[in-house]
Amino acid sequence: MPEIERREIWPAMGISMLVVAISAVPYVLGYLAAGPQLEFGGFLIDLDDSYSYVAAMQQGIAGGWRYQVLHTPEDHPGAYLHTFYIALGKLSVLMGLSPMATYHLCRLACALALLLAAYLFLSLFLETPQARLVALSLIAFSSGLGWVVLLTGSTTLRGLSPLDFWLIDAYTFFTLFTFPHSAVAVALLLVFLFLAVKYVERPRLSILVLGAAALLGLCAIHPFSALLVDGILAAYWILLTLDRKKIIRREAAAFALWALVPVPLVVYYYSAFIRDPVLANWAALNILPSPPLAHLLLGYGILVPLAAGGVIRAFQGWNERRLLLAAWVFAAVVLLYVPFTLQRRMVEGLHVPVCTLAAIGLFECLVPCMMRAGWVCRFARWRGYTSEGLKRLLLFSVIVATFPSNLYLLASTTASVLHHNPGLFHKQEEIEAIDWLGGNTATTDTVLASYNVGRYLPARIGHRVFMGHFHETVRVNDKLQLADSFYSEDTSDSARRRLLSEYGIRYVFHGPSEKEMGRFDPSEAPYLTPVYRNELVTIYMVHL
Repeated sequence: MPEIERREIWPAMGISMLVVAISAVPYVLGYLAAGPQLEFGGFLIDLDDSYSYVAAMQQGIAGGWRYQVLHTPEDHPGAYLHTFYIALGKLSVLMGLSPMATYHLCRLACALALLLAAYLFLSLFLETPQARLVALSLIAFSSGLGWVVLLTGSTTLRGLSPLDFWLIDAYTFFTLFTFPHSAVAVALLLVFLFLAVKYVERPRLSILVLGAAALLGLCAIHPFSALLVDGILAAYWILLTLDRKKIIRREAAAFALWALVPVPLVVYYYSAFIRDPVLANWAALNILPSPPLAHLLLGYGILVPLAAGGVIRAFQGWNERRLLLAAWVFAAVVLLYVPFTLQRRMVEGLHVPVCTLAAIGLFECLVPCMMRAGWVCRFARWRGYTSEGLKRLLLFSVIVATFPSNLYLLASTTASVLHHNPGLFHKQEEIEAIDWLGGNTATTDTVLASYNVGRYLPARIGHRVFMGHFHETVRVNDKLQLADSFYSEDTSDSARRRLLSEYGIRYVFHGPSEKEMGRFDPSEAPYLTPVYRNELVTIYMVHL
């Protein structure tokens, strides 16, 4: 198959930059819509994890490399986790930018890198620039049929929301819309598999080394990806062996070597989550079951029958390059339903081979069949379409049919910021109080606040809080109840003292959201001294 031609580089770059620009629109509107009394928090989806990543950046800004969970008060040694964001924090210092500005610039850059890596990857499997650009459009824009569920008047199907609107890893646009580290991880996975195909065709030591480097980078970000990579390589080797009708030892040795490369990293991460009690609590709560298979098929919608055509074409000619796509889909689907706690993460990057196979099915199965259909020919004559014009119409129609769920995602997040969704914005008085804590207290001083303030505070100033993350806060449900009890007027002072003492709480945050939790007046407590006050927020120092 031909390599990428120079004349298609600019269209590919144009599509990629358009997608990146579109993904930025709701964020830009969030900052523009804030006004003088509110500040946009910087995120639209999965606020817990988003603020946790910026909290990791704050630890990088402070100078360290060892990550500690800031959304829980328990002391713990931490580990070398979230190194992507810790390094990003250090980069923000070098650039002289705020952590949030650095995060979003990085998100845009990583989104572009993901799309360009995807174009490099799919160029292995599609022969013409037109096919490659259509495949890139599917990768960049397509989603599933969740929007059809919404048309029925329901937001769920058999009790579960459509994947289009919550399973970030399942879609390229959703990934680049949210987390830069996930975009980089998928890009590295694509680069690694591109190199794997190149090695099969022409084994060279340089390719082996580059593949190992890409794999190390991938597993440093997402250690669980080692299992997915091993599954893909094993399935690919089996298909290659069946095609060649002999045991292929050279490829087996290379694949085995690549499988061993991330083992030290995986062992380190596993031991860290076993030995550190706070990280062990996080791992125990981080159970991610896969959705039912019917939801997965609905989640990829019309891509599924098109991709099935692509799989058939791959096996018809036993095209060794295209066999990798079939191997990836097969391995991912199997691993998605193997019983272990992180099974849902095996969907990472799956959207790319599904879209590539769909493009093959579109160009080599659906479009030729449609062009020969009598009613299509009559329509073309009636409307005056040339053969090429009719082909472009068919391609455009299929691509547009995959858009609606992502259009809904953009519209819903835009509506949330324009209507000042309370979870996405913070009052200026709260911001001023948090910034005072950042400038006048130690990062190790634990702050008691509402869940929403506790979620945001570590990302803003890098301080530790009593609670603020559904998985990272140890016994989060207990802490939610304890916080509610603390701010309730019916709780005794002795119970409040025990809470403050047991968890080493140094400051109590008392603003609008804390006042909604209960009518307790901290100014009447002799063990709480006001150290900061503005129109809405008072901060108290604990004296026991």
